[in-house]
Amino acid sequence: MKFVHYAMLAVLGILFCTSGFAAERKGFQAVGLSKWSSASASNCAAAVMASGIGEFEFAFMPFFNAANPFNNVGTMLTIPNVSKVETIFLSWRDEPELNISWSNTLNVLKSRAQQVNTHISAVRNSVTKIIVIPMLEDNWTEPMWLETVSVIAGQIDNGADIYFRRSEMVGTNLPPSSITTKLKSGLAYNFTSTRLEAHRLYHNGDAQVMSNDGGFVYQDTHLLGKYESNSSAPGTNGHRTLATWAADAGTTTKVSILWRPSYNLWTRTLSGPVGNQLITYQKPSAPLNNRSDSDSAPAFDSFEKEVLKTFLQ
Repeated sequence: MKFVHYAMLAVLGILFCTSGFAAERKGFQAVGLSKWSSASASNCAAAVMASGIGEFEFAFMPFFNAANPFNNVGTMLTIPNVSKVETIFLSWRDEPELNISWSNTLNVLKSRAQQVNTHISAVRNSVTKIIVIPMLEDNWTEPMWLETVSVIAGQIDNGADIYFRRSEMVGTNLPPSSITTKLKSGLAYNFTSTRLEAHRLYHNGDAQVMSNDGGFVYQDTHLLGKYESNSSAPGTNGHRTLATWAADAGTTTKVSILWRPSYNLWTRTLSGPVGNQLITYQKPSAPLNNRSDSDSAPAFDSFEKEVLKTFLQ
């Protein structure tokens, strides 16, 4: 009887340790989400549903589609039986209008925050959290970043369920975990659980959120007669297989966000015989705001459905 008792305790201990090291949350980073076709958005939603995940995060940069910044968000928010975390990048460091002057940068962020505030009012009850990131991979000092937070918060009606996150390529400048600033009403509000997102292939370091943006995570397992290799996408920041990157995500408490070239409308080509085709990508010379998805060949196709489903499971 004692043996059975100890064995049960051992099993419970294993289960406790396993759950303790599960990733806090998984999701995907599709900067070009608002440029996707409806077919791509539907395929993505189907992948999330098929994964059986309880909560997922989708991160995007709405203003690459100035005419319809929040296009496709509705498709993500209507996925049933799953909690959603919506993460909004208000800007990208290589945007020309964000590199004129600091005062101009703040004015652009202020204008965009006003549109975000309208969006938040419409979707607040459909999400668990709304995370606002002033710039994707900023290179600001901390006082500059805090100033952008203040400007953005000053356009927001209600701070409930809104969180700020800082995004960096390397991820070494942890922001304050609590920021008190004024909302649109002029009343002070305390934004808590402010976090740092790093873009790297390994889940180490102090950042609490990891995205592989900058390094390619490839699916070398054959799916639907197609596969990828470590030469499928250009870049010098390294590559890892989906299996190894997902395994790391399962052994850390950090949030893990998957980035893929096709999510941001890179050109995709196939080579090799049917049933054993290698996928390769090329980043178009046109900026993302000038690229278009296609309903006849959506950027998020059946292969991507399987990749995202595999990662989220």
